Amino acid sequence: MIEALSAHEVERVFCVPGESYLSALDALSDHAGIDVVTCRHEGGAGFMAAADARLTGRPGVALVSRGPGAMNAAIAVHTAQQDAVPLVLFIGQVERAHRHMQAFQELDYGQVFGSMAKWVIEVNDAQRLAECVATAFHYACSGTPGPVVVALPEDMLEDMVDTERAYCLPLPAAGASDQSLKRVARMIEQARRPLIIAGGLLKNEAGQTALQCMAEAFGVPVATAVRHADLLANDHPLFAGHLAYGAPAALAQAVSRADLVIAVGTRLGDVTTQGYRFPAAPQPLQPLIHVWPDASALGALRRTDLGLVADPAAFLVDLCDFAPAAIDPDHQEWSRQLHQVAQSLTDWDGPADAEDGVVFSSVVQAADRLLAADAIITIDAGNFGGWVQRLLRFGGGRQMIAPSSGAMGYGVPAAVAASLRYPDRQVVCFVGDGGFLMTGNELATAIQYGARPILVISDNSAYGTIRMHQEKHFPERVSATNLRNPDFAAVARDFGALGIRVDDSSQIDAALCTALAAGGPAVISVHTSLQYISASATIDQLRERAMPSQ
Repeated sequence: MIEALSAHEVERVFCVPGESYLSALDALSDHAGIDVVTCRHEGGAGFMAAADARLTGRPGVALVSRGPGAMNAAIAVHTAQQDAVPLVLFIGQVERAHRHMQAFQELDYGQVFGSMAKWVIEVNDAQRLAECVATAFHYACSGTPGPVVVALPEDMLEDMVDTERAYCLPLPAAGASDQSLKRVARMIEQARRPLIIAGGLLKNEAGQTALQCMAEAFGVPVATAVRHADLLANDHPLFAGHLAYGAPAALAQAVSRADLVIAVGTRLGDVTTQGYRFPAAPQPLQPLIHVWPDASALGALRRTDLGLVADPAAFLVDLCDFAPAAIDPDHQEWSRQLHQVAQSLTDWDGPADAEDGVVFSSVVQAADRLLAADAIITIDAGNFGGWVQRLLRFGGGRQMIAPSSGAMGYGVPAAVAASLRYPDRQVVCFVGDGGFLMTGNELATAIQYGARPILVISDNSAYGTIRMHQEKHFPERVSATNLRNPDFAAVARDFGALGIRVDDSSQIDAALCTALAAGGPAVISVHTSLQYISASATIDQLRERAMPSQ
C-alpha cells in the first residue's frame, strides 16, 4: 500500500491513528519519503487533505480508523465532492471474518459514502491492494475530480503478497476539436456582451495563465465562480466580479446583461448562479457554452448551446489560436462597465467600530494593506467571510482557499495544510468563533509540525449566518444562535501560540504586524460587532425589512 502511495508521488498524508490500520502506520514509519501529519480530529485531517489537494492539484490523502473515525471524516468527503477536489480517504475496517456480524465499529462504507464518493472499494484480497490504490487515484482525478474511499480490513493488511510492484494508471485527455473552437470564436465575435464564468478546475498556474491569455486575446470579461476570486487579479481590467453567496444586487444585475456566457471549469451550481437564475436553469436567457471534462455535467440541468468535454485549461489555450486580430470595441466597453461595478463593491465608508464591537470590515481592510501579494488566505464558513470576499484583493499571486460546500471548520485545518505546503509564504485564516471551536484544536497540529498560520477570529458570540437568517424570517426572535466563548487569545497562548486580543479598530494594524513578524503561529481574536452582522446589512436593517409596514 505504501509503495502504491509513493508510486503516485504522495509526499504527505494526514491522519488520526487507529488500531484498525496499524500495519499501514508501521509501514509508513519505514518510508522517509512520505510525511505523516498526525491531526487532532478526523474532520481536521480530512480538511487538511482536501486543502492540500486544492493547493497542489494532486489528490489529498487522509487515513482514519473505522466507524467513528470514518464518520468524523465524512465532512471532508462531502466537501471534496462539492468542490470537485481529488481526495483519497483510507479507512480501517473490521476483520473479514467478522464482517456483517455487527462487529465493533463496523460500517458498510458503500452505503455510508455511496452518494458522496466517486468510488467506494473494500479491499478484501491483498493481492489486489496495489491495483485498487491505482484505480482509486484514477477515479479521484479523471472526469469530475472528487473523493474516493478505500476500506482496509485490518487482517487483510497483514497478508503477504507476491504481486507486481505498484503502478499508476494514465489519465485520459479530453479536448475540443478545431471545428468546435472555431464555433466558440464565432459566437464570441457575434456577441456584444460576452462573459466568461471561470471555476475551480482552473485553480492552478496553468489554468490561471490560460484564462488571462484567452480573456485578453478576445477582450472578454471574467467573473469567477464562488470561492475562486483569485483566478484573475482583481485589479485586472477584465475582472468582472466574484459570484459568491448572495452576490450584491449591483453585480448580479450587471452580469445578467450578458448576451453570451462561456462557463469554463465550473459546474454552474446554485451558489455561483445565484439560485439557478444566471445562467438560468433549465432554460438560460442567453446562449451558453459550457466546458467541463465530464459529459455527465453538461446539459443535464440546463440547456447548453455548446457543451464541450474538455480539459478547461487546454480548451482556453487552444481557443487562443482563433483569437481576432483586434478587440471588438463593444467588448472593451462592456468589460469597462463590469470592472467598474466590481471595483465599486470594494468601497466601504461605514464605521470602523460600533457600540458592540469592531466592524469586521476594518480588519479586512487592514489585512489587504499589510498582507503580501502572494499570501494564502483560507476562509471558514460564516458571514464574516462576506467582508473578506468583498474587501480583500485576490489574484496576482494572492490565493483564496475556501469550501464551496459552506462547511464550518474548514478554515483552520486548511491554513495548517497551506503553511506546511508553503512554509515561506504568509498564511492567514479568517474564521468565526463557531468555526474555530469546531476545529481550532488543529492549532496544536500546527505547533507540533512547525506550521505558522495566522488565525483571525471574528468573535461576535453568535452563529452569525444563522442569526442573519433568523432576523430575516423571524425578526427579534433569537433561538439557539447565541454563544458563550472563551478568551481565544488566552487559549492560543495555552497552546503555545501568540495570542492577541483586539477590542478597537485602532489596534488592528499593530496586531497584524506583530503576528506577521512573530515567526510562529498566532491567533488574533477580534471582538466583532454583531450589529454589523454582514457586509450588506445590519441587524436593525434586517429587522426593518422583515417587519410588516404599519
